[in-house]
Amino acid sequence: MKWILLIGDENFSLDIIKAINHKDCIRCCDVDENRFLVDFGTDHIFYDYDVTQTTLMEYEKDELEKIPFKNPRIIIMTYTSEERLKDILKQNDFPKGIYVDNDFGLIVPLEEFIKLGIPLE
Repeated sequence: MKWILLIGDENFSLDIIKAINHKDCIRCCDVDENRFLVDFGTDHIFYDYDVTQTTLMEYEKDELEKIPFKNPRIIIMTYTSEERLKDILKQNDFPKGIYVDNDFGLIVPLEEFIKLGIPLE
């Protein structure tokens, strides 16, 4: 499985993710209070809220400078299908104003990530 990091302000939470209409999913459910599953049958996505802020502590100073939020919150989006991930990120109801870290050195606003073709490597 692969992942990207979704980075938002202090109001960014799993509740915002749960409000998304995940087209064609067969079930959505809480795995626990910090993990949300979207099951499409042939593939799935996990959203993990980094409640401990461990991920943020792993950033280098130059990486942190790319994140404009005073108190950033991170949700790890783990996926099994790149095509499904791309479709979801492009949905009109996907949260706006967030940043994406592709875990390969790119940290940009979601809109720019999409314009770049959703680079996953």
